[in-house]
This record gives sequence, structure tokens and C-alpha cells, in this order.
Amino acid sequence: MSVEVVKCPSCKQKLAIFPYVAVGGLVVCANRNCGANIRLVSRKPLRVELVPEEETYTVDYRPESYG
Repeated sequence: MSVEVVKCPSCKQKLAIFPYVAVGGLVVCANRNCGANIRLVSRKPLRVELVPEEETYTVDYRPESYG
């Protein structure tokens, strides 16, 4: 399984993106001081964008908070 590496737009930490993360999928920065929500925009070239916290307050993005 090949892993791609990208930097967090907020804190610049390197993050590993696995092949099973689909384009448009959300990941969270692994840096516990950052915790930014990041959306995978494209694979070739690998690009990500920062997602505002307010956009993640839906049932689809945080199902555990609507239990």
C-alpha cells in the first residue's frame, strides 16, 4: 500500500494520506495542537484545503456527535 504525504495547510506538519481516502474526503490533522479539518481536493497532484469548523457540524461529517 503506497502512502502519499502532504503538509497541513494550518501547522505545516507532514500527514500521510492512504489510498482509501477518496477525493472530497475529510481528514483531521494529526497534530493535537492543530486538529484542523482538511479536505482532499485532488490526487495528482496531491492537494488539500482547510475546511472551516462550522462546515463539519452536520450529521454526515460528525455522526458520533448526533448519537
